[in-house]
Amino acid sequence: MQQLRLDRRDFLIGVGVLGGLVVGGEWLGPLVSLASDEPADGPMGPFGPWSTPSPIAELASTATDFHPAISRDGLSLYFTTDRFAFPFTQIVVSQREDVQANWSFPTPVDALNLTGSNTGVPTFTPSRHTVYFQSNRSGGPGATDIWVSRRKDKDDDSSWQKPIPLPGLVNTDSSESAATYFEDAAGVGHLYFARFAGTGMIGQPDQDFDIYVSLQNPDDSFGPGTIVPSLNAVPQAGDPPHTWSRDTRTAMRRDGLEMLITSNRHGGLSFSGLPMENLWVSTRVDTSTEDWSTPQLVGAVNSGYGDGGPALSWDATTLYFFSQRTATGKPGKRQLWMTTRAPL
Repeated sequence: MQQLRLDRRDFLIGVGVLGGLVVGGEWLGPLVSLASDEPADGPMGPFGPWSTPSPIAELASTATDFHPAISRDGLSLYFTTDRFAFPFTQIVVSQREDVQANWSFPTPVDALNLTGSNTGVPTFTPSRHTVYFQSNRSGGPGATDIWVSRRKDKDDDSSWQKPIPLPGLVNTDSSESAATYFEDAAGVGHLYFARFAGTGMIGQPDQDFDIYVSLQNPDDSFGPGTIVPSLNAVPQAGDPPHTWSRDTRTAMRRDGLEMLITSNRHGGLSFSGLPMENLWVSTRVDTSTEDWSTPQLVGAVNSGYGDGGPALSWDATTLYFFSQRTATGKPGKRQLWMTTRAPL
């Protein structure tokens, strides 16, 4: 029997279940052992600057590819695309034999997708047994909601169970999306996500999204989302009038001290005077506070054509993201890019 390794969060989910683990109404089989994949880390870094970005050539397409998520071992790259179900988006996965190898041709993750609905923007727990993602399928209270799926074998990208709406109070009759999962040293999950703030039209560039955070309960549900003011754009004196403040997809270093943010806030690179999405970075001194520093543009990474959807490797030295940069002098379709940095 294959050993099932579980972190503290997975243990809390399974407390009181004799001889097995039941999560979200799904049976995950015998509970063989309880162990963390790796002890909690101290602060990471410092790091050098990001390198000049490059496209992931073997994953290039004529479709729209965006919002990647990289597995902890660096061997599975999930991302969102409309290449197989246009005009709908799906979650697909590409794999490689080792971290120096090229990525394989991507295939849809059928267990997570639903025909006729948009699905995308995945994020994993450190144990890799759980994935959170967004979808506009029916079953949740909002236009777009956050969903969750689990698997026994963390290395089997085809073994995800039937997704369910995220238990708890995160999903509302508004629109929740772009989840990022962080687990602190005590094993408590923090879910950062974007919520439509009610200004502009969903699906349009001027829509207003803000970043929230929710804490995970011992029963695996999540509490109500709380806005994180320091991560969201606030109009400043002298700013031009605008309705946009689209603060959405994030990525967090595993020590919880660095956050990458997708935002079209004022002060970023623009195209022909139009605000474009850019990658921003914010830091904090410790994980006991949501007092993040004022986000700054990520140096040498943004193009001015539209860049976002960050995903950090486990060692925080590789950044995957989408970019709309082209050689034509105007923004193109979103494609997958990457950049690296070295620890100092």
